[in-house]
Amino acid sequence: MEGIGQLVARRAASPDGGIAAPGRLSRRLKPVPAWHAGQQNPAAVPSPAALSPRAALSPAHELDQAVAAMDALRSTALADARVLAFPEAADFAGKVEEISRTVEFLQLVAAQAVERTRREAQAAWQASPAPGWRTGWTEPTAADTAAAPVAGAADAVDDGYRNAAEFLRARLRISIGEARRRLVLASGVLPQTGIAGQDVPARHELLAEALSTAAVPSRSATIISMALDQVRHIADADTAHQMEHSLTRTAVESDPDFVSRMAKRWVDAIDQDGSEPGEEELRHRQGAFIRKPRRGLHHLEIFATAEQFETLATAMNTAANPRLQPNAAGTGTGTGTGPATGPDLDRRSRAQKLLDGLTGACAVALATGELPANGGLRPQLMVTIDYRDLLEHLDHLGRETPAGPRLSSGASTFQGPLHPAVIRKIACDADIIPVLLGSDSRVLDIGRTTRIFPPHIRKAIIARDQGCAFPDCTIPAPWCEAHHITYWSHGGTTGTDNGTLLCSHHHHVIHKEHWTITLDTGTAWFKPPPHVDPRQTPRRNHHFRPTRT
Repeated sequence: MEGIGQLVARRAASPDGGIAAPGRLSRRLKPVPAWHAGQQNPAAVPSPAALSPRAALSPAHELDQAVAAMDALRSTALADARVLAFPEAADFAGKVEEISRTVEFLQLVAAQAVERTRREAQAAWQASPAPGWRTGWTEPTAADTAAAPVAGAADAVDDGYRNAAEFLRARLRISIGEARRRLVLASGVLPQTGIAGQDVPARHELLAEALSTAAVPSRSATIISMALDQVRHIADADTAHQMEHSLTRTAVESDPDFVSRMAKRWVDAIDQDGSEPGEEELRHRQGAFIRKPRRGLHHLEIFATAEQFETLATAMNTAANPRLQPNAAGTGTGTGTGPATGPDLDRRSRAQKLLDGLTGACAVALATGELPANGGLRPQLMVTIDYRDLLEHLDHLGRETPAGPRLSSGASTFQGPLHPAVIRKIACDADIIPVLLGSDSRVLDIGRTTRIFPPHIRKAIIARDQGCAFPDCTIPAPWCEAHHITYWSHGGTTGTDNGTLLCSHHHHVIHKEHWTITLDTGTAWFKPPPHVDPRQTPRRNHHFRPTRT
């Protein structure tokens, strides 16, 4: 598994980091040095004696120079940017973002320095002899002179702010929430000083490495740090390391919004609503409740178990699938909202589509005339799970054995992570179609005998991809189309080794032929066009199949 340092190094393999700003902007926007694996961490500053005379300047002087350079850039950037073509503007935006991330890291360093020096000054002040109260009209005494070295400490104590966060809010004119965010994040990703003065490494070392090289934005780092702290007391060390590695890699490749979704997915997988409620509690709380009608509409409220919800969601989403189109007559697929206004326009909301899907499924069941007197048809839905996770909690007699909190590979189409116990309950009363995924996830291939993916191969691809394979997409498998990676018209075969799931939008994107796809051991990798990523670093979808070490 590729490490974070290697990934950062690969993204910055070109001499200028892969981004070349045009004209005067290129001369001002110098590349941010990347930390390659095996090199010294840039957070460890070498001694002044090892630096050149220019580099040995004080931090304050260097910051003054940097501010002056940024002021000069700011004064001409607007005029310069107006003459840029789109590729140059995209490169300019990328380089500015690198500068921004470097500044975000410096903000954390500065916040930690303020908190540390403020705490040390207060401790020094409390340890010094208390000076006598003076009116200001008398000459200083010998005791006052002896207390002069802690004058700075007195300033820290008497500045009127109760803590470092309040001081930063006033000094920097930022919100108290932002001040606290910087301090909390700094405590997790920056080295600390122990009680005895020893160096204490960062609590989240992988995240700290990526953040110190400007590979990860500060907001993404906060999301990851909070998620790791949330599962700190319930996840074992190996699972926590996998989570940190996967989320940090996702943050290097994706935006904070997607990182937030992936962090929630990891937390849900590790701690699925705390300890699993007992059967008696579930039986007591579940049910479909018919409320009083309002304004001509009946009100139903449903509290369902995980397997019941998956069955309902499977039925409801038959009408919410965006690939479905109204029929030729121009009417909708359900009966709840009346006719649509035309064959290409569906004005139903998602909630209305879900209701139509549910009532439509019930109507089909009634039309068969085969509903049993008690109970109903067995659920027909798809869940996937590693066979080791399915069997791991069972002993040789088939009895369930206790296990501590851990990451489960079980997942359902619409609900996401599922506990193995839930999947076993579904399997007890379901038509099971086993799909064996080998180590390389290669399942089936029927060559070029047909261009359309037949149902059994599509099911195999669904079991492998679980949804749209395009990076950061979260569209589930039932809404996706099977795509030939090498076009069938170009000699491509119809099989799992040449097929992947794409939602309708990303299917159109791929057919514009700016992105290219390769399949590596069952995982689809997408190489972006240069205007999206000048380095054209291959990406993958981490939503349905999170990266594991």
